[in-house]
Amino acid sequence: MKFGFFTTLAEPGQSRPYTQIIDALREQAIHADQAGFDHVWLAEHHFGPEGMGNIPNPIVLAADLAARTRRVRLGLAAVILPWWHPIRLAEDLAVLDHLLKGRLDIAIGRGVWPREGPNFHPKADPRDAEANLSLFREQLQIIKKCWTEEFFSHAGEHYTFPAPNMAWKHPMFPADPRWREGDRITKLNVVPKPYQTPHPTLWQVCSSQSSIQFAAENGINVMVWQPPPKSIKLYGEWYAEARAKATGQAVEPKNHVAALRQIYVAPTMEQAEADAREGASFTYLYNNPFRGLTMFMNPNEKPGPGMEMGYDFLKARGNVIVGPPDYVVERLQELREVGGVDNIIPDMALPFLSQKQILGSISLFAEKVMPRLS
Repeated sequence: MKFGFFTTLAEPGQSRPYTQIIDALREQAIHADQAGFDHVWLAEHHFGPEGMGNIPNPIVLAADLAARTRRVRLGLAAVILPWWHPIRLAEDLAVLDHLLKGRLDIAIGRGVWPREGPNFHPKADPRDAEANLSLFREQLQIIKKCWTEEFFSHAGEHYTFPAPNMAWKHPMFPADPRWREGDRITKLNVVPKPYQTPHPTLWQVCSSQSSIQFAAENGINVMVWQPPPKSIKLYGEWYAEARAKATGQAVEPKNHVAALRQIYVAPTMEQAEADAREGASFTYLYNNPFRGLTMFMNPNEKPGPGMEMGYDFLKARGNVIVGPPDYVVERLQELREVGGVDNIIPDMALPFLSQKQILGSISLFAEKVMPRLS
């Protein structure tokens, strides 16, 4: 199995200065790198006075962490396309790929918190799924053109490149038919292209059949937020079916699907739950108004009377994994055997934990869990 340390830099109540939060992240990333984790994943969020998302620019943080780590890959999970200008994002990600010399993976998403998107683009509101999806798909198309075409143009619903009526005349350079007709600019040249060819591995954060199918049809791997193992199995089947239909070739879902999990490891169950019970479920409770119960349930399972979001609900379905090493191994084996997934993204910097507890959990996970799941 592969493991990628994940963080949103959650800091409920913003109790520490941001400099201290960043310093803690650096120490966690270095620790994960030395412990043998495959990735460090950074999540993008904005406008969060509650402190549940403190990474407005994961690209900048990844560049900083790249200089402090040696082997671990840096992942962006996710870059929310509707919140960016597609050309600027393509440029920034390509530069980052060069700074990391190819140690970069990129997950893309559409956003889920409604206060974020509309402040970046009028069509970015996740509550207007049709407009948001249209914008997302066109931005992805533009980004791929920037990365793979020496000179590109684009005419779509939301963007036109080059901008209309652009002219360029310079005495040192005659007209180049690849991008100019006389003084009129007909195509743009985006520099640099990514370090990796044709571009870094792409993932998409998915929670619906349509998004999984879109990712499969476009050769993009899938990252599922927190569903139980049986649901992950179903998602993998959807992915394999859609990709085979698009390409004519069968694929093994476990090579293309990754699952996020809240994980905390301590020597005993009593200590683990005393330390992390509240933090492991807090992110779910915070997101419940936007996501609801259903996406954290098994296929065909329906919310029943008295059923509510909380630690016991999540533990019963394997959404949170809090306990001693033997228990954590057992639940991860279930993810592999029932869910058919080999790529796990542990969210281990849980709310309300101290830095000592987080680093201790990382160490125990690396020493007592990972070797048994290799």
